[in-house]
Amino acid sequence: MKIADGLKIIENGWIRKPKGFRVRFHKQTETGIEAGLSPPPGTAPLDSDITAWRYAWKLWKATQTESETGTPGALYNITVVDDQDHPFRFYGTGEFKTYNPKNIHGGDGQTTGEVHT
Repeated sequence: MKIADGLKIIENGWIRKPKGFRVRFHKQTETGIEAGLSPPPGTAPLDSDITAWRYAWKLWKATQTESETGTPGALYNITVVDDQDHPFRFYGTGEFKTYNPKNIHGGDGQTTGEVHT
């Protein structure tokens, strides 16, 4: 079987290859907490999960001081998601990972930040 034929089989249902990655997070603002993605929707996603995880780690480290005090700019529940907004496993361990997890209660009664640590 040619590789191209094998890739078609994989693409058509066995293993879905993500078309890109984004870092999902909650950001502390002056007025509360907002959900966000980076790169934002409508722009090109990151093409590598490793790049996305390194970016997530750097965002966490860069906002660590703010998150300890809860000041604006703090980032919580930092994780990597695929092109369908599903959490993506950390490349180093194969486990789901969240940097700076924090329970955040939304207006819909949902709590986030407690699933992955």
